[in-house]
Amino acid sequence: MRIAYVLAQYPVLSQTFVHAELCALRARGLDVSVVAHEAGDPGVRFGDGPDGAPFPVVHTDLRSPETPQVLAGFDHLHGHFADFGLRTLAPLAEAAGRPFSFTAHAYDLFRRDACVTADELAALPSLCSKIVTISRFHRDFLVDRGVSPDRVAVIPNAARLADLLRAAGAPPTQLRRILAVGRPIPKKGFAHLVQAWARIAAGCPGLELTILGGEGMVEDPPAGLHLRGMVPYAEVLAEMGKADLIVAPCVIAPDGDMDGVPTVLAEAGALRRPVLATTLSGIPDLVVHGVNGLLVPPGDEDALASALLRLYRRPAELTLLGSGGPALAACHDASVVAAALHHEVFAA
Repeated sequence: MRIAYVLAQYPVLSQTFVHAELCALRARGLDVSVVAHEAGDPGVRFGDGPDGAPFPVVHTDLRSPETPQVLAGFDHLHGHFADFGLRTLAPLAEAAGRPFSFTAHAYDLFRRDACVTADELAALPSLCSKIVTISRFHRDFLVDRGVSPDRVAVIPNAARLADLLRAAGAPPTQLRRILAVGRPIPKKGFAHLVQAWARIAAGCPGLELTILGGEGMVEDPPAGLHLRGMVPYAEVLAEMGKADLIVAPCVIAPDGDMDGVPTVLAEAGALRRPVLATTLSGIPDLVVHGVNGLLVPPGDEDALASALLRLYRRPAELTLLGSGGPALAACHDASVVAAALHHEVFAA
């Protein structure tokens, strides 16, 4: 079966889930290729080893007249993000006469200036075999806007967890290093985390907070607060392995945007790192309060500070939560995701 991943841009450093899917589908024996409107940074790598190298982009410029003919050579077309799926991929699939699907994530459903409309969702083209989405929250969101439940498949974001499980150390035994990872945008909620950490730092000797992606958030960061720019994926994983707690303080941004299920939470679970996250969107599908992490209401700095203090004072609980990570993260493993895409979407 020949599959084309039709994307706005590839590779994109923050879209590790796309690359993980591609590698796992190839490992299943599927003939998978990438067609993208724009080729991304050729220097991007998604970790070490042969699977760290991006796939070659076999065709660029989706507006070119040759694109439908290129896509007609594949059995199924798949894209990521609903706005791209409905506004770009759908007409290309019709012109090529090929079935298609797409994965709906976050901004494409929630951000008011970019999200697809209920009318667009209700008029889903017949060639669209499935909308894939990443949590039960997302499925209900789509169904509430007119999509038939039998046209929605809940399949989590993919992460290359097998390598992480092999590399994982023991769960932490004491809270000293807190880590958050993500782009410096409002929905990540990093400003709330900085405030929560600042409230307790003076009474918690040695407690440090690093935000990869938080460079420039605070003009003169106090001791113990490390705000760095975005770093290569391999370095992100190395920093996660050294952290005692991974925090995803996600909130609803002023423009309506919010995270779906941050991939960093699945990676943290595989690395046996406990997590602290909010109850937003699809996060509770992955983080079970008291099992692999703690959950607090979005934007509640008091609750964030209390949870941090709780784990600082209760090292045995920190260790227990880290131990619970691998089992709950397993559904995000790229091989599991690829099998579900193959059988529920591409071969349906």
